[in-house]
Amino acid sequence: MRTILITGGAKRIGKSIAEELGHESNRILIHYNNSDVDAKKLQNDLKNKKIEAFIYKADLSKENDIINMLDKITKDVGQDLDTIINCASVFEDDSAKNITIDNFSKHMDINLLAPILLSKHLCKIHQKDRDNNIINIIDQRVMRLNPSYFSYSVSKFGLWGVTQMMAQEYSPTIRVNAIAPGPILANHDQTTEMFDAEANNTPLKKQPSIKDISNAIKFLLSTESVTGQIIAIDSGQHLSWKTPDFIEN
Repeated sequence: MRTILITGGAKRIGKSIAEELGHESNRILIHYNNSDVDAKKLQNDLKNKKIEAFIYKADLSKENDIINMLDKITKDVGQDLDTIINCASVFEDDSAKNITIDNFSKHMDINLLAPILLSKHLCKIHQKDRDNNIINIIDQRVMRLNPSYFSYSVSKFGLWGVTQMMAQEYSPTIRVNAIAPGPILANHDQTTEMFDAEANNTPLKKQPSIKDISNAIKFLLSTESVTGQIIAIDSGQHLSWKTPDFIEN
């Protein structure tokens, strides 16, 4: 049994990960910020299935909130925490031309700095005789950059770099890997038509299954020779190559 902390675990991709890994008889620690109702419902659903689950409220842009959450986790599970899945993320549109300090800082604090601080905690308390893991949920766009969602993209690109550097520094006792989702769920500013067009424009011409993220995580957790890697769950979106300079015969 693993003890797994999932940030942003009350909704969307985080919720799916919590449910799927809970079914593997793991102890699930669910972080949330504003999703109180969703977090409590998920905790109750897991407990009804005889899955040990805890919930923790924290604003990951505030260091004191992170420290308080980690203190509560230690009180609940001691030093049993062995896996952190950094899923919490802020995703807001901006560009290099209209960037603001506040928006850039918010993306960097939540999407990049918080995973680093949480990983630092695991490094401090990990036990050397077990398989410890950090899995960062990134984005396929880090492999195919474009100028949209500038602050978000910079934070995720940074997290991919951090994943590789922490894999180097934390070896051999902590493995660090990344998952790069593509068009799995619609963004808050996408219509159904826009999302379907994006998913159908991938090389595989289909929407990736949200459960494939958990399948990839299960692979990483069960394959103890893998570290410093990224797996794209995106129906090949990062391979899209029909750019305007391509002329089809």
